[in-house]
Amino acid sequence: MNILAIGAHPDDIELGCGGLLIKAVRQGHNVSMYTLTRGGAGGDPNERTNELKRSAEFIGAKHLWVDNFEDSKLSVTNELINHIEYFITKTNPDIILTHSHGDIHHDHRAIAAATVEAARFNSNVLSYEIPLSRNFDPKVFYDISDVVYEKVELIEIFWSQQSKLYLKSNAIKGLAEYRALQSRLNTEVRYVEAFEVLKLCFDKDFKLLTVPYMKIKNSNAVKDINEILEFV
Repeated sequence: MNILAIGAHPDDIELGCGGLLIKAVRQGHNVSMYTLTRGGAGGDPNERTNELKRSAEFIGAKHLWVDNFEDSKLSVTNELINHIEYFITKTNPDIILTHSHGDIHHDHRAIAAATVEAARFNSNVLSYEIPLSRNFDPKVFYDISDVVYEKVELIEIFWSQQSKLYLKSNAIKGLAEYRALQSRLNTEVRYVEAFEVLKLCFDKDFKLLTVPYMKIKNSNAVKDINEILEFV
C-alpha cells in the first residue's frame, strides 16, 4: 500500500501517526511524508527541517517533502489545496493521513480542510490527533503497543522542541494508553493511535478501495516548486 502522511509542522506527523508509519514500513508498505512548513514560528527552520529528515529516516519513509509555506499563516487557499493535491497525485496513496478539523491550531485546521478538497477523488482519508487536539472523535484504533517506545524515541529526535510539554514521553504514552482504554479491545492492547474517518471505502472483498483517477500533469499548478525540499 501507498500511505501519504500530511502535516503542518515538523513533528506533527510523528506525534499523530508515527507508530502506524513505523509499523507500516516494517510490513513492506510505502510511506511518504509531506510537511507544509519548516516550523519557523517555533524555532530555527533549518534545524527543524534537519530533525524532520532524521525522523523520516527513523521511520523508513520512501519520500519526504518539506514545503515552504509560512508557519502560523496557513489558510484554505487555492495555493494550499493545489500543493497538497500535487503530492497526492504524485504518490497515488491508498490512505491519506492528515490533521483533524477540530484541532486547536489554525494551521492544522486549514490543512485538514484543504486535504478534504485536494483528496476529493481519493477513497480513504483519516485524521490523526496530537496531545493538544480537542473535540477529537476517534472511530479507528490502531494498536502500537509493540512500537510505543520507538514512537517516543522518534519524537525525541525533535530536540529543539524539548521544552514543549506535549512532546514529553508521558504525554505521548498517556494519550495512547487512554485511547487503548477507549477502544475496549483487550488488556493486551495497551497503546493505540486513534483516527477520525473523513472518508473510507471498501471494495467487494472488504479491502480498502482505491479508485483510479486522472493525475495532475501540469506542475505549473504548484508555484515555486523548486523551493520544496525532497529527501529520498
